[in-house]
Amino acid sequence: MKRLLIALFIFLFSLGCLAEKIEINGNAIKQPKIWQEEGIARGALVDIMHHIGQKMGHQFEHNLFPWKRAYRRSETGLGGIVGISITEERLKIFDYSDPLYYDEVILVVQKGNEFKFEHFEDLQGKIIGVCRGCAFGREYVKARKFFTPDEDNNSLQRLKKLKAGRIDAAIISPGEAALNLEIAKTNSLSRDDFSILPKPIARDPNYLAFSKKLNRKGFLAAFNKSLKEAFESGEITRIVNRY
Repeated sequence: MKRLLIALFIFLFSLGCLAEKIEINGNAIKQPKIWQEEGIARGALVDIMHHIGQKMGHQFEHNLFPWKRAYRRSETGLGGIVGISITEERLKIFDYSDPLYYDEVILVVQKGNEFKFEHFEDLQGKIIGVCRGCAFGREYVKARKFFTPDEDNNSLQRLKKLKAGRIDAAIISPGEAALNLEIAKTNSLSRDDFSILPKPIARDPNYLAFSKKLNRKGFLAAFNKSLKEAFESGEITRIVNRY
């Protein structure tokens, strides 16, 4: 009986460990991918994480901030981070999951001020509005060598500067859906003010990542297994299509 009680205690303790709450940082203003509304985390990435969490028996607690703050918290080990891209520098800091989501990173210009963009060299001499602290994967890092970045805190600021002629183009993500959502926030902008250049600047895989300090490789391997099953069942596609 004593052995049975000990085994039962170990089993219940193990279940408690498996059901741990895991803090996840993210961007508070990245609709429709991830954002905060009335203190609640919303978006495709949040729903994907909730789905995987249920499959794994974990509860993800999303803490959303301006991107630079979310990144710094995660870099120091205060939780994981979702919606992060891969760069060579970041690979030295973080352990990554498989991709959860693909972020289409578009170039938006004033209507009538379109320019040819086929190669990164076509951006030479351009002033382009970008999110402060953002890095949309390896291709974006290459592209950034050719243009002058004009950093800001959110996409709405960027679009207002673009309409005023202060920048040549604005980087918006994810895709046209994000552009339309930003325009809908204000009466001072219209969809007719802008054009999207045909070629995206990047199609950026987004990941879940943890600082190497946290030693989460084993957890990420289990996460990847559940993520693969969710892709194969079509659940990830159904979540993304809702947005």
